[in-house]
Amino acid sequence: MKKLIKIFLGIIVSLILIIVLAAILIPIFVDPNDFKEQIAQQVQQQTGRKLTIEGDIDLSISLPLSVSLELGKLELSNAKGFEDKPFAKMQGASVFVAIMPLLTDNRLDIGEIKLAGMELNLIKNKQGKTNWDDLAQNQQKTTAADKDKKQSTDNKQKKASTELPAISVAGLSISDAQISWVDEQAQQSIRLSKSNISISELIEDKPFKLSIATEITSNNPAINGSFSLKTTPSISLSKQLFHLPDTELALDLSGEALQGGSNKTTLSGDISFNGNSQILTIKQLLLASHIDSKNPAIKGDIKLQSSPTIALAEQKVQLPGTTLTIDLQGKMLPGGANKTILSGDIKLDGKAQLVDISKMKLTSYDMVINGLFHASKISSSPEYSGQISIDKFSPKKLAATLGATLPEMKEQQALTSADAKLSFKGNQNAVTISSLEANLDDTSLKGSASVKNFKKPFYGFDLTLNQLNLDYYALAAPAETAGKAPVTAVSKEKTAQTKAKSTNPPLFPVKLLRQLNLSGKLAINEFIAGKAKMSKVLIILKGKDGLVQLTPLKANLYQGTIKLNSDLDARGKTAKLKIVNELKNVQIGDLLLDTTGSQELTGAANISANISSTGNNSQNLTKNANGIVKLLVTDGHIKKLDILSTIRQADALLKGKSAPSESQDKNTQFAELKATLNIKNGVIHNDDLASKSPLMELTGKGYIDLPKEYLDYTLAVKLLNSLKIDKNTEGSDFKQREIPYTIKGKFSEISENANISKVLEQEVKRKVEDKINKKLEEKFGDKFKGMLKF
Repeated sequence: MKKLIKIFLGIIVSLILIIVLAAILIPIFVDPNDFKEQIAQQVQQQTGRKLTIEGDIDLSISLPLSVSLELGKLELSNAKGFEDKPFAKMQGASVFVAIMPLLTDNRLDIGEIKLAGMELNLIKNKQGKTNWDDLAQNQQKTTAADKDKKQSTDNKQKKASTELPAISVAGLSISDAQISWVDEQAQQSIRLSKSNISISELIEDKPFKLSIATEITSNNPAINGSFSLKTTPSISLSKQLFHLPDTELALDLSGEALQGGSNKTTLSGDISFNGNSQILTIKQLLLASHIDSKNPAIKGDIKLQSSPTIALAEQKVQLPGTTLTIDLQGKMLPGGANKTILSGDIKLDGKAQLVDISKMKLTSYDMVINGLFHASKISSSPEYSGQISIDKFSPKKLAATLGATLPEMKEQQALTSADAKLSFKGNQNAVTISSLEANLDDTSLKGSASVKNFKKPFYGFDLTLNQLNLDYYALAAPAETAGKAPVTAVSKEKTAQTKAKSTNPPLFPVKLLRQLNLSGKLAINEFIAGKAKMSKVLIILKGKDGLVQLTPLKANLYQGTIKLNSDLDARGKTAKLKIVNELKNVQIGDLLLDTTGSQELTGAANISANISSTGNNSQNLTKNANGIVKLLVTDGHIKKLDILSTIRQADALLKGKSAPSESQDKNTQFAELKATLNIKNGVIHNDDLASKSPLMELTGKGYIDLPKEYLDYTLAVKLLNSLKIDKNTEGSDFKQREIPYTIKGKFSEISENANISKVLEQEVKRKVEDKINKKLEEKFGDKFKGMLKF
């Protein structure tokens, strides 16, 4: 046993002596500079490039078995056709390797690696060839023997050990490096200069410092600036774990290619990667970009915060607590400044084809929008659903902040309160909005809507309004201007042209209607427009390929009802309009009192109308109108159409007497008024007007020319009772006599006239006849009684 121990100790001592002798003798008897030409020849054979080694190669071996290598200037020539610059060069390099730990502890200790003045020139010429194409071709020329040899070596290595040695590197220092890229085809030049890379002592499973800094210059895009990266990573190759805490990346650029001319972006976070599970985690990720632009004039910050987890193998991404903040100032922004914040929890599953966004919140100006979103089958046939709610805000205030000028309204509180919420779902061919609830001031909207077939959309809706008061949003009267420009002949002509255009604009968007397909229902509990009031309004609207139908509009209207059916046909060259309307027992007086403030006409109206026309402006529609209207008004009166007063005045005028007093109310009462109106080319003809009242009967005929705004109508007035004349005026008794009464003139200059001259002529003849017959009777007796007649 003792002999074996002696032999073993002898072997160890011998090895130590050999190592010591090698450390002393190798630097003495082996000069690495003797191999410069051999190294250059090998590089020439493998790459076809010339390697130039300037200065000495210093090789030293120290105890316990450590190797130190220092190189001087190195230069690798460029490919053929690119000889103006070297492909790569370096001012110097050094490295230190401790071999003993590899033999004893399966650990490789490498000292600090230093590279100084490294330069790499990459070029693509006008023909599209690069100066490294030849290197790639040489790499592909691996012979079968090389492959077999490599396979044999790999097998031996696998058999030798399945465990990688632990590696430690004292550090890496790359100073004043430069990389340039020139693309002669694209006339592009990009250069990374003054590049410095520093890595502290690199030991597996222990953190080290990493620092990278470089300057960037580019002509296409035209930018220049700097890039830097700082972190303290730790690496475990055996466990496939990589951790980069306190990582900070900064990019500071300026140039014409950048929006506004300059931008500074920083990225920070705690980054971890597990190679075995293929999971990447970034805690407290912060991506910040500072903008300072002159054109457009904007400056501010954009920040993205999140803590993403990315499972590469499972194709899953989770971004909890993600927040995007955009805080900008500038003249071009509405209100001069805006801070927008978008936040939420985001989940992506590539295998399951799912997207989930929860706790979504958008804050911008005075609006706050909350919601959630879910999508499935995102790669095949996407389906999605979600919810959106808008907190209460003021549309008027928001518009003012955005710089939008809203017209002034009579009601100052209009457009000061709004909110909404809805649920939606859809796919690549349709979307449906359900549970819709929206409020604007005192108006509430509920219902649903949908769009199907996006290529040729079909719109559907079922909506209900609690009330809609259009008068609440009526515009205020324009203020009088203090100084007005003088009116000239030119300005008059321009005003006339402008008025002609503005008073006859197109009424229907024909092109849009031809593409419109819809079917929907709108119910309004209370509706006010022009002070006219309706209740229980129901509108059913249909449209397809240019034919839009209102089938029907129904509502309660002043103790009566209205039913309106309408067709708008825009399929042809000229739009066609058809209206079928029916009013039953509508109290016209109450309607006029609300809309005009007075009751010029009262009574219960029953009106049926069937009218059609063609055209796309009010003038053509009026001129081309044709149809029939039947009118029946019962128990009513017409103010300012005072037939009796006009008859009294005409009677007094013809007799040369003073006009009677107008103390009585001016109106014409009737128990029934009915008429049939025939419309042809915008002209309304009526030949059967009839009205009855306890005092008189009216019949009438005439026409109303709507395009010319002219009226010519004659009433035949037959008094059923005697007139009561003022005490100061003697009047004639026109009982049972028919008096012509005319209404005539432009709509703005209508005149009324009772034509009683013929009646008075008959009255004079009757009186003369009575006097002569009386004289004859007195002189000749009863034989001549009533004998004379005119």
